[in-house]
Amino acid sequence: MLIHPPRFWNMMARSYARRPVGNQAAYEYKLDFTARHLSPQDRLLEIGCGTGTTALIHAPNVAHIDAIDYSSEMISIAREKVKEQGVGNVNFEVSAFDCWPIPVKDQKYDAVLAMSILHLVLDLDATLDRVSNSLKEGGLLFSSTVCLEGVEKYVIPALGAIGLLPKIRVLTQEVLVERMQAFGFSIEHKWRPENGSAAFIVAKNGARLR
Repeated sequence: MLIHPPRFWNMMARSYARRPVGNQAAYEYKLDFTARHLSPQDRLLEIGCGTGTTALIHAPNVAHIDAIDYSSEMISIAREKVKEQGVGNVNFEVSAFDCWPIPVKDQKYDAVLAMSILHLVLDLDATLDRVSNSLKEGGLLFSSTVCLEGVEKYVIPALGAIGLLPKIRVLTQEVLVERMQAFGFSIEHKWRPENGSAAFIVAKNGARLR
């Protein structure tokens, strides 16, 4: 579950869809890096897919994508894009990640995308545990997460408390990496744009005691 209920994102969906990407160069870096580590036979899951832009960009790189979001309005917009673009290998569904079924062993995903979502979840550990269980051993988690350092740790939550920004989890990059490692992930790549708050972390799913 996320910090904000579905109705919050439903109200924002149309304006969110019209909004340009905040840092286009950083977004393209993440897209390119991710694409270079996907294969044509891969099955991909995107959690918190929003209006579907990222999933549709990666559609030519993989065999199939399940893209989920618990905002019905976000998914409605994503499905409109599918029809407009004629993409046949992306399945957009309204679902919270904790309600999405964990695949059986031979159907686990090769990769999971968690872009701009981990700082919005109520239970980070439960989310990472579920990601690990949804991935094949050796599968990749691609994540972009707002990590607050220094005075940001106090300013951003305060602005969220008075409604000027969405509420987010106070999370440093160090803590995020530590929690990923606690659930059996090995960190393959870390990158953060200069003066940027979003940390792009690619982690490989490893064997661990269940």
